[in-house]
Amino acid sequence: MSMKSKWNRKVIALLSALLVLLPSQSASAGAAPPSGSKLPGYAHEIKSLKGEDYSDLAYLKPLLAGKTVVSLGENFHRVAEYASLKTKMIKYLHEELGFDVIAFESGLGDAEFINKQSDQLNATEMMKYSVLPVWHSKETLELFNYIKKSHKTDKPLELAGFDNQFTSPMLTYGVSDFISTVNKEYGKAFISFDFEAITEFYVIMNKYGLHPESEAYKRGMKQVIQRYVPQYKQYTRYIKERRELFTAAYPADPYLIDVVLKSLEDRVQFLQNSSLVNVQQSYEARDRAMAEHVEWLMKVRYPGKKIILWAHNDHLAKNTSDIRVLEGGKWINSFTSMGELLHQKLKDKMYVVGFFMNRGKTVSITNMKEFSIGPMPKGSLEQTLLQTGHKNIFVDLSRHTKADVSNSWMFKPVYAAEDGMTSEVIVPMSMKFVPKEQFDGLIVVDRVNTPTPAY
Repeated sequence: MSMKSKWNRKVIALLSALLVLLPSQSASAGAAPPSGSKLPGYAHEIKSLKGEDYSDLAYLKPLLAGKTVVSLGENFHRVAEYASLKTKMIKYLHEELGFDVIAFESGLGDAEFINKQSDQLNATEMMKYSVLPVWHSKETLELFNYIKKSHKTDKPLELAGFDNQFTSPMLTYGVSDFISTVNKEYGKAFISFDFEAITEFYVIMNKYGLHPESEAYKRGMKQVIQRYVPQYKQYTRYIKERRELFTAAYPADPYLIDVVLKSLEDRVQFLQNSSLVNVQQSYEARDRAMAEHVEWLMKVRYPGKKIILWAHNDHLAKNTSDIRVLEGGKWINSFTSMGELLHQKLKDKMYVVGFFMNRGKTVSITNMKEFSIGPMPKGSLEQTLLQTGHKNIFVDLSRHTKADVSNSWMFKPVYAAEDGMTSEVIVPMSMKFVPKEQFDGLIVVDRVNTPTPAY
C-alpha cells in the first residue's frame, strides 16, 4: 500500500461529503483453529443477507439483553452486502428487541431535519439529504423505505446522525428557516453565507488537501477560518441571546434550538479541524465531537430509548488506541475513537459488531474506481472465521472470559483488512488487534460487491 498523504483518509471523508504492502508474518499469526475444524456454538451462520426472515438472527436476543447501544461497523464504506445485512439487522432490532433510533456517521443536524420532514419526502430524498454519499445505494435505500413506513405507525424508527461533517445542503436551509422565525432577513442571509463558507473550504481542500503540510494549504485554510468562524459564532450568540423567542416559536419541538446550536458549533469545529495536519489529532478531534453527540442523543433527544449506531469499525471499536495500523509501510498506533470514549462510559451496556469481508469487488472512496478484494490470506481474521465452512458468519466474543483450545484466537493479536486512515481501498492484513479487546461480535461476509446506485 502506498501512502498518498498522511491526511488522505480525512480528505476522503470530506470529499465524499460533497457530492499492497503486507506484513511479513507467518500463517500462524492469526491463531487459527486447525484446518477443517468447526468453531463451537458461539459461531452462527447468517443464511440470508437481506429479507424479513430473522430466524438466523435469533441468537442476538440473549446477547443484547440489557444493551442500550448496538454498534454496527464496517471496514470499508462502499459495500453492498454490508448495507443489506445491516438493514436486515436494524429491522430485527427495531421489531423484536425494542431499538427505536438508528444513528449514522453523518451530520447530526442534517438527520434531525430530515427525520422531522419524513412525511414530506420520499425515501430517496431522505437518504440523499441525511447521510453521506458513501451510503447512497439501493441497498441502503431499503432501510430508508422501512424508516419512512415506520413513521406511519405507533412505533417509528427515528433517524439520527452524530457526525460534525458537512453532509447536505438541507441543514443550511433548516437553520435558515429556524433563524427566519425571529429575523427573516438574517435567516435568509445565512444561506448565502453558509454555502460560501463551505464552497471556499472545499476549494482549498480540493486544491491542496493531499498536501496539508504545504504553506499554500495552511495559508488558505487559515484565511477560511478567520473569515467564517467569527460569523458562525455571531449566529450562535444571536440565537442564545434570543433563546426564549426561539423556544416560544417552536413550542412542540423543544430540542430544535439545541440542534441548531450544535450544528453551528459543528461548522466551527469542521473548519477549525482542517488546521490539524496530524492524522491522529484530526481523527480524535472529530471523534470527540461524535461521542458528545451520541451522548446528547441518548440523554436529551431520545432518553430511555435504545440506539443503533452505523459507522466505520474505526469509529466504533472499544479500544482503538491499542489497534496497530499499517500506514506508509510502517506500523503505528491508531487513534482514540468515539467507540473507545463511549465504551469507557457505557461498559457492558454497549455491544459492538465489527464487519469484515473476504473477497469480491467494490469501488474506491473518492474516484469510484473499481478494485478487487481478497481472498484474504491464510492466518487472517477473515480466514480464521470462514474455516467454519459458512459463507457468512457471526461470532460472539462477549461471553468468553477465558481462553481455551477453541477460542484462543479471540485473545491473541490477529491481522485483518481495512482501508486504514489514509487508503482509498481495502488492504489485506493492514491492521493488528486482539479481537476480544475491540469487539463484542464479529461478522465476516465471504463475497462482496459494489453498491447499486440509488439514483
